[in-house]
Amino acid sequence: MAEKYPLVEQREYGRPDRRGGIWRKRVSRGDDELPRVAAHHVRVFRVGEEYVEDHGQLRADDPVVTGASSVTVVDRRIEVPVVVETRIPSAEAGDFTVRACFYCTVTDPSAVVRDGVTDVEALLLAHLREVPGLTEDGSDLPVVDTAAVRARIDARLTAYHEMRPSLVSGIRARHGSIEVLTPEEMSAHVEEMERARRDRTRRRHQEEMEQQAALDRALREAELELKHEEIRNLQAMRKERNRQEEETLRTGYERGAGAEQQDYELEIERRRNRFTRAEIEDDIKLIGSDPVAADYLAWRNGDISADELSKRLHAAEEHWDLRKDDRLRLDRDYEMTRRGLDREDLRWQVEREDRRHELTRNEEREETAAQRHEASRRWDLEHEDRLRQRHEKREDTKEIQRDQHELAKQQLTVRATLGKQAIDRGLFDSTMYDAGAFINSVGDVPPAQTPSQGELKGGVKGGVKSGVKGELRRAPGRTAEAAPAPADGDDADDFDPANQEGSLGN
Repeated sequence: MAEKYPLVEQREYGRPDRRGGIWRKRVSRGDDELPRVAAHHVRVFRVGEEYVEDHGQLRADDPVVTGASSVTVVDRRIEVPVVVETRIPSAEAGDFTVRACFYCTVTDPSAVVRDGVTDVEALLLAHLREVPGLTEDGSDLPVVDTAAVRARIDARLTAYHEMRPSLVSGIRARHGSIEVLTPEEMSAHVEEMERARRDRTRRRHQEEMEQQAALDRALREAELELKHEEIRNLQAMRKERNRQEEETLRTGYERGAGAEQQDYELEIERRRNRFTRAEIEDDIKLIGSDPVAADYLAWRNGDISADELSKRLHAAEEHWDLRKDDRLRLDRDYEMTRRGLDREDLRWQVEREDRRHELTRNEEREETAAQRHEASRRWDLEHEDRLRQRHEKREDTKEIQRDQHELAKQQLTVRATLGKQAIDRGLFDSTMYDAGAFINSVGDVPPAQTPSQGELKGGVKGGVKSGVKGELRRAPGRTAEAAPAPADGDDADDFDPANQEGSLGN
Protein backbone atom coordinates (compact mmCIF):
# COMPACT_ATOMS: atom_id res chain seq x y z
CA MET A 1 0.00 0.00 0.00
CA ALA A 2 1.23 3.49 -0.71
CA GLU A 3 2.45 5.58 2.19
CA LYS A 4 -0.13 8.29 1.45
CA TYR A 5 -3.30 6.95 -0.10
CA PRO A 6 -5.58 8.30 -1.48
CA LEU A 7 -4.58 11.90 -0.55
CA VAL A 8 -1.00 12.51 -1.67
CA GLU A 9 -0.72 16.19 -0.65
CA GLN A 10 -2.95 18.92 0.80
CA ARG A 11 -2.40 22.68 0.82
CA GLU A 12 -4.42 25.59 2.18
CA TYR A 13 -4.43 28.93 0.34
CA GLY A 14 -4.70 32.50 1.52
CA ARG A 15 -5.54 35.58 -0.51
CA PRO A 16 -3.62 35.68 -3.82
CA ASP A 17 -1.19 38.50 -4.58
CA ARG A 18 -1.01 40.82 -7.56
CA ARG A 19 1.93 39.86 -9.74
CA GLY A 20 3.41 41.06 -12.98
CA GLY A 21 5.02 44.25 -14.29
CA ILE A 22 4.44 47.83 -13.21
CA TRP A 23 1.73 48.55 -15.80
CA ARG A 24 0.20 45.06 -16.08
CA LYS A 25 -0.44 43.48 -12.71
CA ARG A 26 -2.93 40.69 -12.30
CA VAL A 27 -4.08 38.48 -9.46
CA SER A 28 -2.11 35.25 -9.56
CA ARG A 29 -0.50 32.62 -7.35
CA GLY A 30 3.13 31.59 -7.39
CA ASP A 31 4.23 28.55 -9.38
CA ASP A 32 5.49 26.98 -6.16
CA GLU A 33 1.96 27.16 -4.68
CA LEU A 34 0.66 24.66 -7.28
CA PRO A 35 1.63 21.09 -6.27
CA ARG A 36 3.16 18.91 -8.98
CA VAL A 37 1.10 15.96 -10.16
CA ALA A 38 2.19 12.63 -11.60
CA ALA A 39 0.51 10.86 -14.49
CA HIS A 40 -1.88 9.02 -12.15
CA HIS A 41 -2.63 12.04 -9.92
CA VAL A 42 -5.38 14.66 -10.12
CA ARG A 43 -5.70 18.00 -8.35
CA VAL A 44 -8.97 19.03 -6.68
CA PHE A 45 -9.51 22.74 -5.96
CA ARG A 46 -12.13 23.87 -3.46
CA VAL A 47 -13.83 27.08 -4.68
CA GLY A 48 -16.48 28.05 -2.14
CA GLU A 49 -18.79 25.04 -1.83
CA GLU A 50 -17.69 23.54 -5.18
CA TYR A 51 -14.86 21.09 -5.90
CA VAL A 52 -13.14 21.41 -9.29
CA GLU A 53 -10.89 18.67 -10.70
CA ASP A 54 -7.71 19.59 -12.57
CA HIS A 55 -5.47 17.22 -14.52
CA GLY A 56 -2.57 19.69 -14.55
CA GLN A 57 -4.04 22.11 -17.12
CA LEU A 58 -4.97 25.12 -14.96
CA ARG A 59 -2.41 27.91 -14.70
CA ALA A 60 -1.48 29.98 -11.67
CA ASP A 61 -3.61 32.96 -12.81
CA ASP A 62 -6.72 30.93 -13.62
CA PRO A 63 -9.85 32.17 -11.75
CA VAL A 64 -10.35 28.70 -10.28
CA VAL A 65 -6.81 28.69 -8.85
CA THR A 66 -6.94 32.27 -7.55
CA GLY A 67 -10.38 31.79 -6.00
CA ALA A 68 -9.60 28.42 -4.39
CA SER A 69 -9.21 28.11 -0.64
CA SER A 70 -7.37 24.77 -0.75
CA VAL A 71 -5.98 22.17 -3.18
CA THR A 72 -5.61 18.41 -2.74
CA VAL A 73 -3.67 15.89 -4.87
CA VAL A 74 -5.57 12.58 -5.17
CA ASP A 75 -4.02 9.25 -6.23
CA ARG A 76 -6.10 7.62 -9.01
CA ARG A 77 -4.22 4.37 -9.43
CA ILE A 78 -6.31 1.26 -10.13
CA GLU A 79 -6.44 -1.71 -7.76
CA VAL A 80 -4.24 -0.33 -5.01
CA PRO A 81 -3.83 -3.06 -2.35
CA VAL A 82 -4.84 -2.06 1.19
CA VAL A 83 -4.25 -4.68 3.92
CA VAL A 84 -6.18 -4.62 7.21
CA GLU A 85 -5.84 -7.00 10.15
CA THR A 86 -8.20 -7.98 12.97
CA ARG A 87 -8.37 -10.73 15.56
CA ILE A 88 -11.15 -13.25 16.24
CA PRO A 89 -11.35 -15.71 19.15
CA SER A 90 -10.58 -19.42 18.81
CA ALA A 91 -11.64 -22.48 20.77
CA GLU A 92 -8.32 -22.47 22.65
CA ALA A 93 -6.34 -19.84 24.52
CA GLY A 94 -5.40 -17.30 21.88
CA ASP A 95 -6.93 -15.59 18.86
CA PHE A 96 -6.77 -15.96 15.11
CA THR A 97 -5.27 -13.04 13.17
CA VAL A 98 -7.35 -12.33 10.03
CA ARG A 99 -5.47 -10.41 7.33
CA ALA A 100 -7.75 -9.16 4.52
CA CYS A 101 -6.55 -7.49 1.35
CA PHE A 102 -8.80 -5.00 -0.47
CA TYR A 103 -8.07 -3.59 -3.94
CA CYS A 104 -9.10 0.08 -4.00
CA THR A 105 -9.70 2.45 -6.94
CA VAL A 106 -10.65 6.15 -6.68
CA THR A 107 -13.78 6.74 -8.75
CA ASP A 108 -14.75 10.26 -7.58
CA PRO A 109 -11.82 12.46 -6.44
CA SER A 110 -14.17 15.30 -5.48
CA ALA A 111 -16.13 13.05 -3.13
CA VAL A 112 -12.91 11.77 -1.56
CA VAL A 113 -11.78 15.35 -0.84
CA ARG A 114 -15.20 16.58 0.23
CA ASP A 115 -15.74 13.73 2.74
CA GLY A 116 -12.13 13.85 4.01
CA VAL A 117 -11.15 10.24 3.26
CA THR A 118 -7.60 10.27 4.66
CA ASP A 119 -7.29 6.84 6.33
CA VAL A 120 -8.68 4.14 4.02
CA GLU A 121 -7.26 1.37 6.18
CA ALA A 122 -9.28 2.47 9.24
CA LEU A 123 -12.49 2.70 7.18
CA LEU A 124 -11.98 -0.77 5.68
CA LEU A 125 -11.15 -2.20 9.11
CA ALA A 126 -14.40 -0.78 10.48
CA HIS A 127 -16.25 -2.24 7.48
CA LEU A 128 -14.60 -5.63 8.10
CA ARG A 129 -15.59 -5.63 11.77
CA GLU A 130 -19.20 -4.86 10.80
CA VAL A 131 -19.50 -8.19 8.92
CA PRO A 132 -22.10 -10.23 10.90
CA GLY A 133 -20.89 -13.55 12.31
CA LEU A 134 -17.20 -12.93 11.57
CA THR A 135 -16.11 -13.28 15.19
CA GLU A 136 -17.88 -16.69 15.53
CA ASP A 137 -16.16 -18.34 12.54
CA GLY A 138 -13.20 -19.55 14.63
CA SER A 139 -14.72 -19.89 18.09
CA ASP A 140 -15.29 -23.68 17.66
CA LEU A 141 -11.94 -24.53 16.03
CA PRO A 142 -8.46 -24.91 17.55
CA VAL A 143 -5.65 -22.51 16.85
CA VAL A 144 -3.83 -24.85 14.46
CA ASP A 145 -6.86 -25.25 12.17
CA THR A 146 -6.32 -22.05 10.18
CA ALA A 147 -7.35 -23.49 6.78
CA ALA A 148 -10.94 -24.10 7.87
CA VAL A 149 -11.19 -20.69 9.46
CA ARG A 150 -9.81 -19.06 6.30
CA ALA A 151 -12.36 -20.89 4.12
CA ARG A 152 -15.23 -19.81 6.38
CA ILE A 153 -14.16 -16.17 6.51
CA ASP A 154 -13.50 -16.06 2.75
CA ALA A 155 -16.97 -17.40 1.99
CA ARG A 156 -18.61 -15.05 4.48
CA LEU A 157 -16.81 -11.96 3.15
CA THR A 158 -17.56 -12.90 -0.47
CA ALA A 159 -21.25 -13.31 0.28
CA TYR A 160 -21.40 -10.16 2.38
CA HIS A 161 -19.68 -8.04 -0.27
CA GLU A 162 -22.02 -9.37 -2.94
CA MET A 163 -24.95 -8.10 -0.91
CA ARG A 164 -23.33 -4.97 0.55
CA PRO A 165 -20.13 -3.62 -0.97
CA SER A 166 -17.81 -1.53 1.16
CA LEU A 167 -19.05 2.04 1.55
CA VAL A 168 -16.13 4.46 1.17
CA SER A 169 -16.88 7.86 -0.40
CA GLY A 170 -15.46 8.08 -3.90
CA ILE A 171 -13.54 4.76 -3.68
CA ARG A 172 -14.43 1.34 -5.05
CA ALA A 173 -13.02 -1.38 -2.76
CA ARG A 174 -12.92 -4.97 -4.08
CA HIS A 175 -12.46 -7.92 -1.76
CA GLY A 176 -9.23 -9.83 -2.39
CA SER A 177 -7.27 -12.53 -0.58
CA ILE A 178 -7.77 -13.64 3.04
CA GLU A 179 -5.06 -14.97 5.36
CA VAL A 180 -5.64 -16.48 8.81
CA LEU A 181 -2.62 -16.64 11.07
CA THR A 182 -2.11 -18.30 14.45
CA PRO A 183 -1.36 -15.96 17.33
CA GLU A 184 2.19 -14.77 17.31
CA GLU A 185 2.48 -15.15 21.09
CA MET A 186 1.22 -18.77 21.01
CA SER A 187 3.39 -19.85 18.11
CA ALA A 188 6.45 -18.14 19.53
CA HIS A 189 5.85 -19.78 22.96
CA VAL A 190 5.34 -23.24 21.51
CA GLU A 191 8.41 -22.93 19.33
CA GLU A 192 10.46 -21.60 22.23
CA MET A 193 9.35 -24.43 24.54
CA GLU A 194 10.14 -27.10 21.94
CA ARG A 195 13.53 -25.61 21.19
CA ALA A 196 14.31 -25.30 24.91
CA ARG A 197 13.32 -28.94 25.50
CA ARG A 198 15.54 -30.15 22.66
CA ASP A 199 18.41 -27.99 23.86
CA ARG A 200 18.09 -29.27 27.42
CA THR A 201 18.04 -32.93 26.29
CA ARG A 202 21.02 -32.51 24.01
CA ARG A 203 22.91 -30.53 26.62
CA ARG A 204 22.20 -33.14 29.32
CA HIS A 205 23.51 -36.03 27.19
CA GLN A 206 26.55 -34.08 26.19
CA GLU A 207 27.29 -33.06 29.77
CA GLU A 208 26.95 -36.67 31.00
CA MET A 209 29.37 -37.96 28.36
CA GLU A 210 31.81 -35.15 29.01
CA GLN A 211 31.65 -35.72 32.76
CA GLN A 212 32.36 -39.45 32.42
CA ALA A 213 35.26 -38.90 30.03
CA ALA A 214 36.64 -36.14 32.20
CA LEU A 215 36.37 -38.33 35.30
CA ASP A 216 38.33 -41.17 33.70
CA ARG A 217 40.93 -38.88 32.32
CA ALA A 218 41.21 -37.06 35.62
CA LEU A 219 41.84 -40.29 37.53
CA ARG A 220 44.62 -41.36 35.21
CA GLU A 221 46.14 -37.90 35.06
CA ALA A 222 45.93 -37.57 38.83
CA GLU A 223 47.95 -40.73 39.41
CA LEU A 224 50.56 -39.73 36.89
CA GLU A 225 50.64 -36.19 38.15
CA LEU A 226 51.25 -37.35 41.73
CA LYS A 227 54.31 -39.25 40.67
CA HIS A 228 55.61 -36.40 38.54
CA GLU A 229 54.90 -33.96 41.32
CA GLU A 230 56.97 -35.94 43.79
CA ILE A 231 59.90 -36.00 41.38
CA ARG A 232 59.57 -32.30 40.56
CA ASN A 233 59.37 -31.39 44.22
CA LEU A 234 62.60 -33.20 45.03
CA GLN A 235 64.40 -31.65 42.07
CA ALA A 236 63.04 -28.21 42.81
CA MET A 237 64.06 -28.39 46.44
CA ARG A 238 67.62 -29.33 45.50
CA LYS A 239 67.87 -26.63 42.82
CA GLU A 240 66.44 -24.00 45.10
CA ARG A 241 68.81 -24.82 47.90
CA ASN A 242 71.82 -24.69 45.58
CA ARG A 243 70.62 -21.46 44.00
CA GLN A 244 70.09 -19.77 47.34
CA GLU A 245 73.57 -20.70 48.55
CA GLU A 246 75.15 -19.52 45.29
CA GLU A 247 73.14 -16.30 45.33
CA THR A 248 74.19 -15.55 48.90
CA LEU A 249 77.88 -16.01 48.15
CA ARG A 250 77.79 -13.98 44.93
CA THR A 251 75.83 -11.16 46.55
CA GLY A 252 78.28 -10.84 49.40
CA TYR A 253 81.29 -10.77 47.10
CA GLU A 254 79.76 -8.25 44.68
CA ARG A 255 78.71 -5.99 47.52
CA GLY A 256 82.19 -5.85 49.02
CA ALA A 257 83.94 -5.39 45.66
CA GLY A 258 81.55 -2.68 44.58
CA ALA A 259 81.97 -0.72 47.80
CA GLU A 260 85.75 -0.79 47.51
CA GLN A 261 85.66 0.26 43.82
CA GLN A 262 83.24 3.06 44.56
CA ASP A 263 85.39 4.41 47.40
CA TYR A 264 88.47 4.38 45.18
CA GLU A 265 86.69 6.20 42.26
CA LEU A 266 85.26 8.82 44.59
CA GLU A 267 88.62 9.55 46.12
CA ILE A 268 90.25 9.97 42.69
CA GLU A 269 87.44 12.27 41.54
CA ARG A 270 87.66 14.31 44.72
CA ARG A 271 91.40 14.89 44.24
CA ARG A 272 90.96 15.81 40.57
CA ASN A 273 88.19 18.31 41.35
CA ARG A 274 90.24 19.87 44.14
CA PHE A 275 93.24 20.38 41.85
CA THR A 276 91.07 21.80 39.05
CA ARG A 277 89.40 24.29 41.37
CA ALA A 278 92.78 25.45 42.70
CA GLU A 279 94.13 25.98 39.18
CA ILE A 280 91.05 27.91 38.14
CA GLU A 281 91.28 30.15 41.21
CA ASP A 282 94.94 30.92 40.50
CA ASP A 283 94.24 31.69 36.82
CA ILE A 284 91.39 34.02 37.76
CA LYS A 285 93.55 35.86 40.24
CA LEU A 286 96.42 36.29 37.78
CA ILE A 287 94.54 36.82 34.49
CA GLY A 288 91.10 38.08 35.43
CA SER A 289 89.24 39.48 32.39
CA ASP A 290 92.35 40.58 30.45
CA PRO A 291 92.25 39.04 26.96
CA VAL A 292 95.96 39.73 26.42
CA ALA A 293 96.87 37.79 29.53
CA ALA A 294 94.62 34.99 28.36
CA ASP A 295 96.47 34.90 25.03
CA TYR A 296 99.84 34.72 26.80
CA LEU A 297 98.58 31.88 28.97
CA ALA A 298 97.38 29.96 25.94
CA TRP A 299 100.80 30.57 24.22
CA ARG A 300 102.60 29.27 27.30
CA ASN A 301 100.45 26.17 27.51
CA GLY A 302 101.13 25.52 23.82
CA ASP A 303 97.55 26.00 22.70
CA ILE A 304 98.61 28.72 20.18
CA SER A 305 101.86 29.60 18.38
CA ALA A 306 103.91 32.82 18.60
CA ASP A 307 102.59 34.02 15.25
CA GLU A 308 99.05 33.49 16.41
CA LEU A 309 99.88 35.34 19.61
CA SER A 310 101.26 38.35 17.69
CA LYS A 311 98.23 38.40 15.42
CA ARG A 312 95.88 38.36 18.38
CA LEU A 313 97.80 41.15 20.08
CA HIS A 314 97.68 43.27 16.89
CA ALA A 315 93.97 42.50 16.45
CA ALA A 316 93.32 43.43 20.06
CA GLU A 317 94.89 46.84 19.53
CA GLU A 318 92.91 47.44 16.34
CA HIS A 319 89.78 46.22 18.03
CA TRP A 320 90.29 48.67 20.85
CA ASP A 321 90.63 51.55 18.42
CA LEU A 322 87.63 50.37 16.44
CA ARG A 323 85.54 50.03 19.53
CA LYS A 324 86.37 53.57 20.49
CA ASP A 325 85.47 54.92 17.01
CA ASP A 326 82.34 52.78 16.89
CA ARG A 327 81.25 54.06 20.26
CA LEU A 328 81.58 57.66 19.06
CA ARG A 329 79.75 56.89 15.81
CA LEU A 330 76.98 55.04 17.64
CA ASP A 331 76.53 57.97 20.02
CA ARG A 332 76.29 60.37 17.07
CA ASP A 333 73.83 58.10 15.21
CA TYR A 334 71.74 57.70 18.32
CA GLU A 335 71.52 61.44 18.80
CA MET A 336 70.50 61.99 15.15
CA THR A 337 67.93 59.19 15.35
CA ARG A 338 66.49 60.58 18.56
CA ARG A 339 66.15 64.05 17.01
CA GLY A 340 64.49 62.60 13.91
CA LEU A 341 62.01 60.65 16.03
CA ASP A 342 61.24 63.77 18.04
CA ARG A 343 60.53 65.67 14.82
CA GLU A 344 58.33 62.83 13.52
CA ASP A 345 56.47 62.74 16.82
CA LEU A 346 55.88 66.49 16.72
CA ARG A 347 54.73 66.36 13.08
CA TRP A 348 52.38 63.43 13.85
CA GLN A 349 50.87 65.33 16.80
CA VAL A 350 50.31 68.43 14.61
CA GLU A 351 48.68 66.30 11.87
CA ARG A 352 46.49 64.52 14.41
CA GLU A 353 45.38 67.84 15.88
CA ASP A 354 44.60 69.19 12.39
CA ARG A 355 42.65 66.06 11.54
CA ARG A 356 40.69 66.29 14.77
CA HIS A 357 39.82 69.96 14.08
CA GLU A 358 38.78 69.06 10.52
CA LEU A 359 36.53 66.22 11.71
CA THR A 360 35.02 68.53 14.33
CA ARG A 361 34.27 71.19 11.69
CA ASN A 362 32.74 68.56 9.37
CA GLU A 363 30.51 67.28 12.15
CA GLU A 364 29.41 70.83 13.01
CA ARG A 365 28.64 71.57 9.33
CA GLU A 366 26.67 68.30 8.97
CA GLU A 367 24.74 69.00 12.18
CA THR A 368 23.94 72.56 11.02
CA ALA A 369 22.80 71.27 7.62
CA ALA A 370 20.64 68.62 9.29
CA GLN A 371 19.05 71.23 11.55
CA ARG A 372 18.33 73.47 8.55
CA HIS A 373 16.85 70.56 6.63
CA GLU A 374 14.68 69.59 9.60
CA ALA A 375 13.51 73.21 10.07
CA SER A 376 12.69 73.48 6.36
CA ARG A 377 10.83 70.15 6.41
CA ARG A 378 8.88 71.18 9.52
CA TRP A 379 7.95 74.52 7.93
CA ASP A 380 6.78 72.73 4.76
CA LEU A 381 4.66 70.34 6.82
CA GLU A 382 3.12 73.17 8.82
CA HIS A 383 2.44 75.12 5.63
CA GLU A 384 0.78 72.07 4.07
CA ASP A 385 -1.29 71.59 7.22
CA ARG A 386 -2.46 75.21 7.12
CA LEU A 387 -3.35 74.94 3.43
CA ARG A 388 -5.20 71.69 4.03
CA GLN A 389 -7.12 73.18 6.97
CA ARG A 390 -8.10 76.22 4.89
CA HIS A 391 -9.19 73.98 2.04
CA GLU A 392 -11.19 71.73 4.38
CA LYS A 393 -12.81 74.78 6.02
CA ARG A 394 -13.72 76.21 2.62
CA GLU A 395 -15.17 72.86 1.51
CA ASP A 396 -17.15 72.57 4.76
CA THR A 397 -18.57 76.09 4.28
CA LYS A 398 -19.58 75.26 0.71
CA GLU A 399 -21.17 72.01 1.84
CA ILE A 400 -23.16 73.85 4.56
CA GLN A 401 -24.34 76.48 2.05
CA ARG A 402 -25.41 73.75 -0.38
CA ASP A 403 -27.30 71.95 2.39
CA GLN A 404 -29.01 75.20 3.47
CA HIS A 405 -29.98 75.96 -0.11
CA GLU A 406 -31.38 72.47 -0.63
CA LEU A 407 -33.28 72.75 2.64
CA ALA A 408 -34.77 76.09 1.61
CA LYS A 409 -35.82 74.64 -1.74
CA GLN A 410 -37.44 71.66 -0.01
CA GLN A 411 -39.18 74.02 2.41
CA LEU A 412 -40.59 76.15 -0.45
CA THR A 413 -41.67 73.05 -2.28
CA VAL A 414 -43.53 71.77 0.76
CA ARG A 415 -45.14 75.14 1.37
CA ALA A 416 -46.24 75.40 -2.24
CA THR A 417 -47.67 71.87 -2.14
CA LEU A 418 -49.53 72.52 1.07
CA GLY A 419 -50.88 75.86 -0.22
CA LYS A 420 -52.04 74.21 -3.42
CA GLN A 421 -53.82 71.47 -1.49
CA ALA A 422 -55.47 74.10 0.77
CA ILE A 423 -56.67 76.13 -2.20
CA ASP A 424 -57.94 72.99 -4.01
CA ARG A 425 -59.95 72.00 -0.97
CA GLY A 426 -61.43 75.49 -0.56
CA LEU A 427 -59.92 76.29 2.80
CA PHE A 428 -59.49 79.96 1.86
CA ASP A 429 -63.12 80.41 0.74
CA SER A 430 -64.54 80.79 4.23
CA THR A 431 -61.64 82.69 5.80
CA MET A 432 -60.63 86.32 5.65
CA TYR A 433 -57.26 85.62 4.07
CA ASP A 434 -55.81 86.83 0.81
CA ALA A 435 -54.83 83.73 -1.19
CA GLY A 436 -52.85 85.82 -3.68
CA ALA A 437 -50.67 87.23 -0.92
CA PHE A 438 -49.98 83.68 0.26
CA ILE A 439 -49.10 82.53 -3.26
CA ASN A 440 -46.79 85.50 -3.77
CA SER A 441 -45.04 84.70 -0.51
CA VAL A 442 -44.01 81.29 -1.92
CA GLY A 443 -40.76 82.20 -3.71
CA ASP A 444 -37.00 81.97 -3.49
CA VAL A 445 -35.62 82.72 -0.09
CA PRO A 446 -32.70 85.16 -0.08
CA PRO A 447 -29.36 83.80 1.26
CA ALA A 448 -29.66 86.12 4.29
CA GLN A 449 -33.00 84.49 5.27
CA THR A 450 -31.86 80.85 4.93
CA PRO A 451 -31.90 78.93 8.16
CA SER A 452 -28.64 78.30 9.95
CA GLN A 453 -27.04 74.90 10.46
CA GLY A 454 -28.53 74.63 13.93
CA GLU A 455 -32.01 75.31 12.54
CA LEU A 456 -31.47 72.66 9.87
CA LYS A 457 -31.24 70.04 12.58
CA GLY A 458 -34.71 71.12 13.82
CA GLY A 459 -36.28 69.34 10.85
CA VAL A 460 -38.00 70.45 7.66
CA LYS A 461 -41.50 69.45 8.65
CA GLY A 462 -41.73 71.59 11.79
CA GLY A 463 -40.50 74.77 10.05
CA VAL A 464 -42.85 74.40 7.12
CA LYS A 465 -45.88 73.66 9.24
CA SER A 466 -45.22 76.60 11.55
CA GLY A 467 -44.87 78.95 8.53
CA VAL A 468 -48.15 77.80 7.00
CA LYS A 469 -50.01 78.00 10.30
CA GLY A 470 -48.74 81.56 10.84
CA GLU A 471 -49.92 82.64 7.43
CA LEU A 472 -53.35 81.13 7.96
CA ARG A 473 -53.80 82.80 11.36
CA ARG A 474 -52.97 86.30 10.04
CA ALA A 475 -56.21 86.71 8.09
CA PRO A 476 -57.38 90.22 7.03
CA GLY A 477 -59.55 92.03 9.53
CA ARG A 478 -58.59 89.72 12.42
CA THR A 479 -56.47 90.82 15.31
CA ALA A 480 -54.09 88.85 17.42
CA GLU A 481 -56.64 88.72 20.21
CA ALA A 482 -59.29 87.10 17.96
CA ALA A 483 -57.02 84.18 17.17
CA PRO A 484 -57.17 81.55 19.93
CA ALA A 485 -53.85 80.89 21.62
CA PRO A 486 -52.95 77.21 21.21
CA ALA A 487 -51.84 75.33 24.24
CA ASP A 488 -48.28 73.91 24.39
CA GLY A 489 -48.10 70.35 23.18
CA ASP A 490 -51.64 70.40 21.64
CA ASP A 491 -51.92 68.31 18.48
CA ALA A 492 -54.51 70.73 17.02
CA ASP A 493 -51.69 73.16 16.14
CA ASP A 494 -50.51 70.85 13.35
CA PHE A 495 -51.95 71.86 9.97
CA ASP A 496 -54.19 69.14 8.57
CA PRO A 497 -56.29 70.09 5.50
CA ALA A 498 -58.91 67.46 6.29
CA ASN A 499 -59.48 68.68 9.81
CA GLN A 500 -59.57 72.32 8.63
CA GLU A 501 -62.16 71.49 5.99
CA GLY A 502 -64.34 69.71 8.51
CA SER A 503 -64.29 72.63 10.88
CA LEU A 504 -65.20 75.10 8.15
CA GLY A 505 -68.12 72.93 7.08
CA ASN A 506 -69.50 72.83 10.59
